[in-house]
Amino acid sequence: MLKISLSVTVLAIILIGCNSSGDDQATVGLSQPNSQNNQDQSQNTLEGTWQLMAAKLAHTGEGESDEFTNESDVVALKIFTRNRFVVIRYHKETNTLLGTGGGTYIQLGDQFTEYIDYHSWDSTLVNYPQTFTCSFEGDLFTQTGVIKGGATDGEALEEVYQRMEEPFSNVSSSGLLVGSWKLDKWANGDIDQPVPLPNGQYGFKLFTPSYFYAIRYRETGGIVSFSFGTYEVTPDYLTETIISLDDLSAVGNSYTYSWSVEDDVFKMTGFLDSDQYMDYKIEEYYARE
Repeated sequence: MLKISLSVTVLAIILIGCNSSGDDQATVGLSQPNSQNNQDQSQNTLEGTWQLMAAKLAHTGEGESDEFTNESDVVALKIFTRNRFVVIRYHKETNTLLGTGGGTYIQLGDQFTEYIDYHSWDSTLVNYPQTFTCSFEGDLFTQTGVIKGGATDGEALEEVYQRMEEPFSNVSSSGLLVGSWKLDKWANGDIDQPVPLPNGQYGFKLFTPSYFYAIRYRETGGIVSFSFGTYEVTPDYLTETIISLDDLSAVGNSYTYSWSVEDDVFKMTGFLDSDQYMDYKIEEYYARE
């Protein structure tokens, strides 16, 4: 993997954004790794899957260092679909979830604004849109800026990410599930007939060419449930292999579901079996965003 030296003296950063513009923009010193000299302008899009390579973190869990490098014990990813973004951080050895957040975004050239829907590190950030500036070089993008609101209001940030997958718009038509889906109704567990989510709760599922990410959260920004992993798909079956979940007994296991997409409605049915979710029925209906 790419090795990046981190030379920052005063830098506090949340794992959600790119960089604030304007008079209050801060400049901090993350040294840049070597990358391709001939920049493909079609790659200057946030859409895709990125791995955090270097940063200084404001939101850390117990035992985590606030200085992040790609040699740390933590995997930190950021995924952008056409209109939605998510971040996830989990322990490399135990796969324990360390934090996640996400929402919608709008990119205009080298700037974009994130509208945070949920954030496990600091849910008060839900009330504060974050506007950032990104620079691209080969398969890297750097984000720098100033946090607005929340516990780290006014803190400067700089992060370097490396692209892990092509922009989703480059995926062939065989990638039918790639993109973001909004949970419309479900009949999980002991629920017999599909029903909408409880008032004040929302759910989404994202598919990259290689990964899936599922989230349910409260209107206030708190997390209800979460899962993340890799997947394989055939015309009839979707097999998900769990990388991170609140039930660690399911981590590493694979679960196969029947699935279909009709009129932009994605349906998946099957069972989850673990210490926490024994023979747990899954029946979910999503609408494409």
